[in-house]
Amino acid sequence: MKWKPLFAVLLGLLMVEGIVFAGTFQNNIVESPSKDQPPISPISKKEIIIKMFVGKSGTRTAEQFLQKYWDKLTLRLNLEEFKDCTFVGIALKPLPGGMYSPLYYFGTEGSGYADPQVLRESFIIEATRFANLPREMKGALGEEPPREWNSIGRISTVTTSREITTWRGERVTVYNKFGADFWVAEARMGYYYYVYMSHEAKVPSERDFPKDFRVAVKEVRERATILNPLPDSAYFGIGSFKPEGSGSSSEPTVTWGLNVDIDTTGLPNAGAGFSETYTKGLAFKWYTDDIDANRDIEFQFYDLKKRAWLGSSPAWGQIFITHPVVVPFVRKETPFHMVELRLRAEADFVYEEDVPVCGGHGCWVSHQRHSVRAPPVEFTVEMYPWFINRK
Repeated sequence: MKWKPLFAVLLGLLMVEGIVFAGTFQNNIVESPSKDQPPISPISKKEIIIKMFVGKSGTRTAEQFLQKYWDKLTLRLNLEEFKDCTFVGIALKPLPGGMYSPLYYFGTEGSGYADPQVLRESFIIEATRFANLPREMKGALGEEPPREWNSIGRISTVTTSREITTWRGERVTVYNKFGADFWVAEARMGYYYYVYMSHEAKVPSERDFPKDFRVAVKEVRERATILNPLPDSAYFGIGSFKPEGSGSSSEPTVTWGLNVDIDTTGLPNAGAGFSETYTKGLAFKWYTDDIDANRDIEFQFYDLKKRAWLGSSPAWGQIFITHPVVVPFVRKETPFHMVELRLRAEADFVYEEDVPVCGGHGCWVSHQRHSVRAPPVEFTVEMYPWFINRK
């Protein structure tokens, strides 16, 4: 598929809605959208409001723009938590009753983004898909009765990075990427929110390694904490997060069926695994720490390995992606039926170098192994239902 004609059409529509540039855009880099992606339909300016804010003051300008819609947003963020971002894309999808479901799209200096035009193109494509998502779907959680689930927004994709300098002076960058999708459904006593996290720990592929250097994902963690002041007003409840407990997988990926009888075009299942599913021998373990089973859950994915006949090694050059799910519940007497949720994502990496060492007894090659951690991604989101405002 040719992207340039499509981009020109979409960009024309966006120019009608408005693009805001704030300050000077810094050098960043982002991967071009895959040519294997399915066709998408252009955004209709009558259906969705699009804004882009570029530069060091982009988050401040975006915050000023959102003030007009603040009381009508189903997802609210404190953009001060994203003040290091040099690109903010916002798409607001109109909902019944005058509410808006937002898409927040962030690009951060030094986290893999470089070409402003490529970044804008990536945002436009994602905003188009967001505009075309179904607003409602029916589905059941476990043995619960089927309910109407309503999309209330998306956060995509906050990125941090860590640069590694090899002993030869070459530079290698690893990435910690995190975002989430949100839905809500009404129950007899309150509201369920379905929070589907997307966490990617990214390393270069083996073919892109510098000479005598290897790097792998060592461990990833995601944490979800409910911040509502009254513990009885909002909580996770029993069986409302996946994965639960602990386990291991000898397959590259694993899926946990939190949602049963949900339309396959609807809510996604929890899952985790390596991006290259055809590679043999990839394995990992997981452990879910219910720090406070009702309010504070941490997911851990560790011991990421590539097994062989003679043992195992870190999964050099393999990207690891996780999709934990939490389902907070809020009682109807809670003001505005709001859940305040703190999300955090961490990624640890391990790298190894073949370093020549010389001593009194000659020279040899030392296989030095080190661990590094990318800066965590962390933000707080307020979630609101929109259908209580139906007239």
